Amino acid sequence: MPRKRRFRPDDIYELKNVSDPQLSPDGTQVAYCLSWPDRDSDSTHVSIFVAPLNGRSPARRFTHGTKDHTPRWSPDGRYLAFVSDRGDKSQLFVAPLDGGEARQLTKRKWGVSQPAWSPDGDRLAFVARTGNFTPPKERKGLEKAAPIVVRDLRYKLDGIGFFDRRRTHIFVANVDSGEQTQLTSGDYFDDHPAWSPNGRTIAFVSDRERDRNQRQFRTDVWTVPAAGGRPRKITRSRGAASLPTYSPDGKYVAYAGHEHGDEGVAKNPHLMLVSARGGAPRSLSAATDRPVGGWPWAIGQAISWGPSSRSVYFLAADRGTVAIYRAGLRGDAQKVLDGERQIESFVLTPDGKRAVFAAVWPTRPWEIYAAALGNGRRETNLSHANDGFLARVELGDIRRTTYKAPDGLTIESFVMYPPGYKRGRRYPLAVNVHGGPHSYHPGSRAMTDFHALTARGYVVLLPNPRGSTSYGDALSEMVVGDWAGGDYGDILAAVDSLVAKGVADPERLYIGGYSYGGYMAIWAVAHTDRFRAALVGAPVANLVSSFGTGDIPGLDIHELGGLPHENMAFYVERSPTTHLANCKTPVLLVHHEGDLR
Repeated sequence: MPRKRRFRPDDIYELKNVSDPQLSPDGTQVAYCLSWPDRDSDSTHVSIFVAPLNGRSPARRFTHGTKDHTPRWSPDGRYLAFVSDRGDKSQLFVAPLDGGEARQLTKRKWGVSQPAWSPDGDRLAFVARTGNFTPPKERKGLEKAAPIVVRDLRYKLDGIGFFDRRRTHIFVANVDSGEQTQLTSGDYFDDHPAWSPNGRTIAFVSDRERDRNQRQFRTDVWTVPAAGGRPRKITRSRGAASLPTYSPDGKYVAYAGHEHGDEGVAKNPHLMLVSARGGAPRSLSAATDRPVGGWPWAIGQAISWGPSSRSVYFLAADRGTVAIYRAGLRGDAQKVLDGERQIESFVLTPDGKRAVFAAVWPTRPWEIYAAALGNGRRETNLSHANDGFLARVELGDIRRTTYKAPDGLTIESFVMYPPGYKRGRRYPLAVNVHGGPHSYHPGSRAMTDFHALTARGYVVLLPNPRGSTSYGDALSEMVVGDWAGGDYGDILAAVDSLVAKGVADPERLYIGGYSYGGYMAIWAVAHTDRFRAALVGAPVANLVSSFGTGDIPGLDIHELGGLPHENMAFYVERSPTTHLANCKTPVLLVHHEGDLR
């Protein structure tokens, strides 16, 4: 057997990412997305693959485009709908499972997303942006000089760009004729369409009837007749809502959300339940004290009903991992599938006894798995996307560790070790601070940058200081009104712990991070000389000048104790730029062009 080598930076071109598993209606096949970075085009390619659930034969490539994603099975299992960037924008396609050309259903100016089949298989709901707007890069002639008019405090979003007057709305397309009907309209953002079991109604999430400038983190679940009609609000939420899902009997809608208003940024999203007819929502997951949806908010398919409509399965983050939980309608939630991994998206088999899911861990790249619920037995790798990589490349280990903060609070971290780590030998230490601050390590990615460091002999420290999620509301809220306070002390205590244990060399300490992690890194080098160098990514260096300029402008009001003029002393004192005259540490400053936050 060939000897394994250590990770190299260009190994990122060997790693594959798998996501969005979708089970066929008969429970025998799984469609999923497989993506990989393409060196020649300097872009990420993604195609759809189909694998048998029994794992007895390899997955086959279903689409051969390089921008095909979001596969969805027709109710009879004969077709796959998917979204593809085969032209200028993402459009909706339908392809027969037994072969043949894919047929394009939409030609929307701004593209489409979030396709969902009707129960009878005749229609597809989807989300599309409406409105007239030409992005600055696409403008020509005199239009290039035209101003961008901003009417809302939240006028842009990472990955989307400037909203201008564009809004997202719910549409339905007839699969045979391609005829499309717009079901929602107005100056609102409508998302997450979900069909009722009888096909008469579509649930969705919207910020309509809300003052977005005053209530930026509040949305409700609405329903609209699938044939067209007036939308109706079925929740009376004081917080956010996402991912609505009807029960199989049509009596309830489960969704991820909370009732904490603008303060909910630091609190756990819950698994919420509301009558399909409307009413007051209630939490089914409050007792778990864990954020529903995974990392760091609800992403992917995070909620699935059991076949009897008596239980709801959901993802929740727990101490740095993401597990599958089950809750009865009375709220008795408990774990049914866990382990050291991040589960991003999952579906249940028709009998509700097994789950198919996408998972990753720093020592195990992305794969699609199937496993029995309750005991995790009969776990099967269905994708085998990274078998070749793991056969060639040796990765270091990752371990949990706990330590005491200066005030006695117990804090947890993850530590990544180099291959061949020897106990008793001191290593250079690279500290990475996660973003947020309401997020956590290790997060749902393969962490190739950290493997590049461990391959060069570094130990990598991934602390989860106060402010981190997945440990309960109390820890997450400790950083509110105290940015760069107790959490900064927690991070230094984590470093001290590894130095005291003989793991880290105190003369070779480094720190870095992105977003809030960049903020914390630059704060650190403005207050201590113990780090030899810092990598500062997209930091919020001046809290005063940055207020209101990002894509989540209301965040600072709650996190920093009010508007700048109401708490100016705190804004100034907790801005790293105030203290940069003290910095003697070499700093590499990184900011990505597309980062609008």
